[in-house]
Amino acid sequence: MLSRSLCTLALLGCQSKREAPPPAPETAIQVRDASGVLTAEVRPLRPCRGTIGPVELIVGGPPLVATYGNTQWTGSASPNGTVLLRDGQPIARVYPVGDANTAAVLDPHGVALARVVGTGKSAIVSNAASVPVRNLQLAGDTITADAPKLTITGTQDLVLAGLLSAPELAPEVRILAACERVLVKDK
Repeated sequence: MLSRSLCTLALLGCQSKREAPPPAPETAIQVRDASGVLTAEVRPLRPCRGTIGPVELIVGGPPLVATYGNTQWTGSASPNGTVLLRDGQPIARVYPVGDANTAAVLDPHGVALARVVGTGKSAIVSNAASVPVRNLQLAGDTITADAPKLTITGTQDLVLAGLLSAPELAPEVRILAACERVLVKDK
């Protein structure tokens, strides 16, 4: 009986000395302009981290929550998308949530500020007037945009790249929309 207990104890002791697996590599989704300058970045972690210019957000969720200075940003799920609120006031809505081929960011009145529609290895970004303003092309692990000329790395998700690279949207909204897409995908 004693030898059986010692064997069991020895086995348990060996198991507790196992090393933890190495952390998964952190892949940043980066947007660079034609000269190679980093203009936007999202780190698809939990919480999601995004930076555009001087704006840096750490976004938890879902539901989305982030703070920038004294401003509280939240995102509440609804049947018609995720409503983005700044200090409790609706600023934008991302719809649809989790669709592989399309997403739109709408103002509080339902007018599209930016819309991304992907088909295969390309996507078109349209502005508030529904005018196409940018074409995205996937080539291997890189996505390129034509106007302005941008290179997006770290993702093959054309819709995510379109949202993150859309200068038509406020930086906080771009980061929240991109993080919402990443966090919903990981859920």
